[in-house]
Amino acid sequence: MSAGALALQVRGETLLLHPGRAVSWPARRMLVVADTHFGKSNVFARHGIAVPAGTDAMDRARIDTLLRVTGSERLLILGDFLHGEVEPSSAIAREMEEWIRALHPVKLWLVTGNHDRSAARGWRAEAAWEGDAFHEGPFCFTHDAGGSAARSGYLIAGHIHPVVSIGTLRKRRPRLPVFWERPDALILPSFGLFTGGFRISAGNGGRVFAADAERVMQVGWEG
Repeated sequence: MSAGALALQVRGETLLLHPGRAVSWPARRMLVVADTHFGKSNVFARHGIAVPAGTDAMDRARIDTLLRVTGSERLLILGDFLHGEVEPSSAIAREMEEWIRALHPVKLWLVTGNHDRSAARGWRAEAAWEGDAFHEGPFCFTHDAGGSAARSGYLIAGHIHPVVSIGTLRKRRPRLPVFWERPDALILPSFGLFTGGFRISAGNGGRVFAADAERVMQVGWEG
């Protein structure tokens, strides 16, 4: 098990929650991430909004590292692979194509997210697109656990970018990305560094596992 990862037993299977905001399924040699939002900085820049540069390259490098340390043979991205439409002749399209080719022999599989639908008019990745839901073993991998796609099994999803606030009301409370375990679903934190977060609290139920730079740990939370 890679350093800092936390083992979670779900429906008779062992899933590893990694500090890099990813889940690996060792029995199937699969690495799962959600909400990469590649190209988001380009979309913002086109609208004249100042944004940090280089986050796409950092996120691709983070995925490469996770694939290596987990020994995964498949990469499954649970929707919002792209943030918006990408011109086929653009630099970002070329960079993404080079990265996908360099993934070989790892196979890239994609579940469709709401942002992917809006991006469909532009560049499209050469990957195994699995539609709104992909079933394997006891799991249904999808983008939005609250969506309307026909599904069965325990859901593994993204979409809401869950975070929690740690600390007391009297002190500054940092927001940490979390894996949110519910009776019917495991919601992954957003993988992309240039993404926001939706704060969840005790009233939402379930258990949360916070991912900092070094480890994943179960945490308490405030109502």
